[in-house]
Amino acid sequence: MFSIKYSAIVLFITAILFNIANGADPNYMLQLVNNERKKINLPALTLDSRLIKAAQNHADYMASIKTLTHDDKSGNVGDRIKAQGYNWSVYGENIAAGQQNEVEAMKSWMNSPPYKQNILGERFKHLGVGYSSNGNYWTQNFAAPI
Repeated sequence: MFSIKYSAIVLFITAILFNIANGADPNYMLQLVNNERKKINLPALTLDSRLIKAAQNHADYMASIKTLTHDDKSGNVGDRIKAQGYNWSVYGENIAAGQQNEVEAMKSWMNSPPYKQNILGERFKHLGVGYSSNGNYWTQNFAAPI
C-alpha cells in the first residue's frame, strides 16, 4: 500500500515539475488520451515516470536536430524505454512538431491512422509524454510491461 501511494506522489510531482519546466502538462495529455479511449470502452492508461523520461529525452533530441524521427543516438523507442528501466512487452510512439498545445497535438495524432491506433491500443497500460518548447516537439510513449 505504501509503495502505491509513494509511486502516485512521485508521478504527481514529476508531472508538476514537467509542466513548470516545459509548459505542457502530462496529466492533461493523459486526460485527453483517456477521453478518446473511453469513447470505445477501453481501459484508462496511467502515467509512468520512466516513459515520461524516455519521451522527454526524445522530444528534446528532436528539438536539438530540428526534425521528426523515431530513432536517435540511443536507438529506437524500444531501446530508449528499456534504457529507463521499463521492461516492455509492447510499445508505441507518437511524435509531432509545431502544435501549440496538447489539444492540437492530440488532434493531429487522432487524424493520423497509425498514431490514432497507438492512442487506442488495447494492449497498452502506461503513457509517457515529452514536450520541447524549442519548436514545439511532442512525444507520446505507450507501453505495457512484461
